[in-house]
Amino acid sequence: MKTMQARGRGLRRRLFEIMEIGGTRTSAGLIFDVFMVLLILLNIMAVALETVQPLEQNYHIEFLWFEFFSLMIFGIEYLLRVWVCVEYRQNPDASGQAAFRGRFLFTPLMIIDFIAIAPTVMFSFLGIDFRILRVFRFLRLFKLMRYSPALGTLANVIYEERRALLAALIIMLGLILFSATLIYYLERHAQPEHFGNIPKAMWWAIATLTTVGYGDVVPVTVAGKFFGSFVMLFGLGMFALPIAIIASGFSSEIHRREFVVRWGLVASVPLFRGLDASLITTIAKYLRSRVVAEGKLIAHMGDKAERMYLIVSGEVARRDRKGVVTLKEGAFFGARSLYENTVLPASYIAKSRCQLLVLEANDFHHLMENHPTLNRRIREQAWIMEDYGQPEEDPSQEI
Repeated sequence: MKTMQARGRGLRRRLFEIMEIGGTRTSAGLIFDVFMVLLILLNIMAVALETVQPLEQNYHIEFLWFEFFSLMIFGIEYLLRVWVCVEYRQNPDASGQAAFRGRFLFTPLMIIDFIAIAPTVMFSFLGIDFRILRVFRFLRLFKLMRYSPALGTLANVIYEERRALLAALIIMLGLILFSATLIYYLERHAQPEHFGNIPKAMWWAIATLTTVGYGDVVPVTVAGKFFGSFVMLFGLGMFALPIAIIASGFSSEIHRREFVVRWGLVASVPLFRGLDASLITTIAKYLRSRVVAEGKLIAHMGDKAERMYLIVSGEVARRDRKGVVTLKEGAFFGARSLYENTVLPASYIAKSRCQLLVLEANDFHHLMENHPTLNRRIREQAWIMEDYGQPEEDPSQEI
């Protein structure tokens, strides 16, 4: 019985590494990610091709079988993610697994996974026209957010800039109403069929402010044309504002972090394992990834401590006057020097190609001040040994 349980735990951990950590750590994870991305894209293509009448008539059965196969894969994926999610906990086999899985079901990516399959399954049993379900099947496109760091970055930027975007939206709506109201008074007698009321005039206001200019509704009076010229100029600036906000936020995010650190990658680091999901999300926003080639210097002894490093993969040699110590996957360094505001006591060199997570000094102190749980965990592990030069067996401890 114990052997079966051990095998079950081993299988669960293996699936967790493949599905949640993905291609950043294992070749199997990379294959899984590529397969799921291709399946999602093929689903979107199938929805579009089904609207081509000759293809739908000739390959109707094939389309149905492909949809059944996709639903089966997405359903198995969803259930497996629910099963392996407890590996995010510090002690996966401790009590409270059901409650943790319940909370995990309501994380954003799991909600997207549910929406990708649930409407099709539910409405199929209700006997609703299969063609109507195409609208819901297009929602599977959002599953790509799980496999695309760029899409995750864009979603984060929109959330972070939500207040600025809301303000821009209010200004745009106000400008539409103002333009529609004024053109209504200027053109209502000349063109009552197009400008007979403000709601009708809003169509012209939207088309003009967005610079689309369909030309189906245009002012004919001198005052209306004069006012329309100003509306065009205002539209060039105001309706470009949301795009500028998102572009600026996206650029800042990319430059600050180099690329988005996936939630699962952060949660798999021993130092963060078992922390609350919301705290891991917060930590991920501050971390940036860095890949260091074999033999490259990461940090030099005597330099001022400016960041903390966590080793995701590879090995780092810690070299000081006492000798050389190898830091392996899961170890971290730089935290103690940041706490003490001192220089680095050793040089750190990549023994192999390393993927590191880097936390800048300002972000480090901000997290330590605002999250006591994280502060306590890092401080306890950074001060476990008085002598930096002695290695610990626990890879989550600083050496």
